[in-house]
Amino acid sequence: MNLHSLKMTKRSLFMAMSLLVLSSFLLAACGPAATTEPPAPTSAVTQPPAAETSAPVPTATEESKPLPPITILINESPWLAGFEALVNKYVEETGNQVTLNRTPFNGMLEKSRNAVQASESEFDILTLNEQWYMQFYADGLVTPIKEIDPNFVLDPQIIEYEWATRWDSELGYSSENGELYGLPINGNIMLYFYRKDIFEANGLAVPQTWQEVEAAAQKLKTGDMSGYVVRANPPNWEFQAFLASYGGNVIKLDPQTGEWEVTLNSPEGMAALNTWLKLGREYGPANYADNGQAEMIALMASGKVAQMVLVGAAAPDFDNPEKSIVVGNVAAAPVPGATLGSNATMSGIWVMGIPHNLPDERKQAALAFLNWALTKDAQLFYAQSGAIPVRQDVYEEMANDPKLGWWMKAMADSTRFIHAQPRITETPQIIEVLDRRLSQALISEITPEQALLEGAREIHKILTDAGYKVKPLAE
Repeated sequence: MNLHSLKMTKRSLFMAMSLLVLSSFLLAACGPAATTEPPAPTSAVTQPPAAETSAPVPTATEESKPLPPITILINESPWLAGFEALVNKYVEETGNQVTLNRTPFNGMLEKSRNAVQASESEFDILTLNEQWYMQFYADGLVTPIKEIDPNFVLDPQIIEYEWATRWDSELGYSSENGELYGLPINGNIMLYFYRKDIFEANGLAVPQTWQEVEAAAQKLKTGDMSGYVVRANPPNWEFQAFLASYGGNVIKLDPQTGEWEVTLNSPEGMAALNTWLKLGREYGPANYADNGQAEMIALMASGKVAQMVLVGAAAPDFDNPEKSIVVGNVAAAPVPGATLGSNATMSGIWVMGIPHNLPDERKQAALAFLNWALTKDAQLFYAQSGAIPVRQDVYEEMANDPKLGWWMKAMADSTRFIHAQPRITETPQIIEVLDRRLSQALISEITPEQALLEGAREIHKILTDAGYKVKPLAE
């Protein structure tokens, strides 16, 4: 049975989504959100260009008129300043005007939903979270890129984050053979951060496996310093990296039969959970069950933790003397694995999509901006402006940057280990189950076995209730 033939209506689907999507994923994917109210939408203010770039879009000259102005719905996040700088550069170079509607994470889904349900979208580009984009792709609420430009070819240097750019309508999932619907704009993945000065002083090599992470944590934990700190609030994103490194999955699709299988409660899942729990409980701070991304950044920046796994976008904080007392002493590497070579870093990106309910000239203007923004020169400028690029060649070039190279090289080395989170329309419900059950296990409210089994039962019910073909749950 075709999975996609079982769609819910757009309205009921999005109502369910808006109730279930929580701000947890922002912390996982984009860093701490701004706490101030967003300013009213304004046109981007131009800044002097930092470098010459080539832009494959019309420029404001006597021979060619500027394209229609566009408005981009963008989330407030640590990489927003870099994106604003990119937009300013585009405006100055091309003469094409761009307005940014800056919105806190909690308002993004509602604004995006309202835009695509209107007779004509107020936004020309939507910035879609990795846990949302499936809804917009599956129901055609953003326009396939080749419908706007039949000759469009995605540059192979642009990272697709295990096909987050595509949607396979037959599978009801993102796949290599899917149609291109969105283009990546924020390339956040996880990195392993550690105190290189302390590791060197103790004769410790950079850990490649979780066993080596634990050995380092055991040696470096003191009354003033935690050996390791886990992401407990929320826990799902970090745990998924442990799970993937052990060869496990939350859910798994058999592309031949179209059947789904819930595999959370597997031997691999148990090994991953036990490792994650031990690192958090035995080597973390006293409040090991309370720390979110902001607290973890503060612990590393204040010299109170030796190692941790966190989103790559956190790296600049550790070199900011206004925030950090360990400037120059933090290093980064790919996230370790259960064994050598089994490294896994979870994707936590944002993609940009062009709403379906726009006139063609606005769609063309939106794609012109995205084409320009994804060029190598633009992405180099983007990285230098403090954002997270989405091109492999940019990471490799920036690996030699005297200021940013220490973590850009880790990003370049990590892209081959990218794993996707579950990418079905019911993902927010699955994430809620994971967060709740993992949190219960971390504080010993339930056993690890109970956490995985009860979580698997709930996820199995979510899939069956939604009409998917699901294999019987192994208990």
